[in-house]
Amino acid sequence: MKRGVFAVICVVILSFGIGTAVYAAGVGPSTFKEMLPFMKERHPNLGDSELEQMYKSCHQQEGISNTRGMM
Repeated sequence: MKRGVFAVICVVILSFGIGTAVYAAGVGPSTFKEMLPFMKERHPNLGDSELEQMYKSCHQQEGISNTRGMM
């Protein structure tokens, strides 16, 4: 009985993990224009050009050359 309950719990946890990964892979990256209102809310003291530079440094596609990503 305990083994069955343990198996069910493991399957549920695994299903949630796989589901989260599939959802994250399906959600495309946001564009700078979509992110700008949220970035302005979090960083009200920065201008648009500084926010764009921050966005580009966090969303670069060239590998791990710059490790100063988002947190």
